[in-house]
Amino acid sequence: MEVNRGLRRGSYIWGRSVHNVRIERLWVDVTVQVGATWAERFTLFELRYGLDINNVHHIWLLHFLFLSTINSQLAFFAQSWNQHRIQIRRGPNRSPADMFVFDMLINGVRGNQLPDDNLSEEELEVYGIDWEGLRDENLLESQRANNPVAEGATSWVGRVGPPALADLSSVVVEPPPGSLEDEEISGLYNAVQHLLGSAEDEDCVAAWILALSHVRVLRPDIF
Repeated sequence: MEVNRGLRRGSYIWGRSVHNVRIERLWVDVTVQVGATWAERFTLFELRYGLDINNVHHIWLLHFLFLSTINSQLAFFAQSWNQHRIQIRRGPNRSPADMFVFDMLINGVRGNQLPDDNLSEEELEVYGIDWEGLRDENLLESQRANNPVAEGATSWVGRVGPPALADLSSVVVEPPPGSLEDEEISGLYNAVQHLLGSAEDEDCVAAWILALSHVRVLRPDIF
């Protein structure tokens, strides 16, 4: 955006600020509807059913058993989100999918060019703030829990991005190692396939117990 529109115009939001409340609201919904259930389930595995979160082979087994189901649930959440109606001031309530398609028909695939008028510094400071979200206690609790307490206030007026890497939150996720040979993986799949794909607590627990027992017979040295 800055290459296309020019520097120091507020064309792109850099840094941390209350303007990120909208995405925080979305993360709350993702956590409540998808993530929290799996977090509680894996905690149960750790407390009662032998999951060792420090064992990379156990993490591989979680991926093998449940990653596809989690991705399916997230895809369903995204599809549902794109179809839910959003309240629009001075206009009819419309879903993101409807706005995406209809607006392309009206404005063209690339849309109309934005006006060249620069915003004042005062306008930039409040641009995009979700005032309603700032009064949502559930949202604010999530923001306090997931952001440093000493983060302080920031401003993007006059800033040129991207920000320093040290200022960004990041989680390095290494791919799990291949714990078993191909033939062993096929045998594991055949043993648990009747339980895979289900998000019911009983099926997930049964799949984990059965799979862990199976691989401990095959490779007791790593599981």
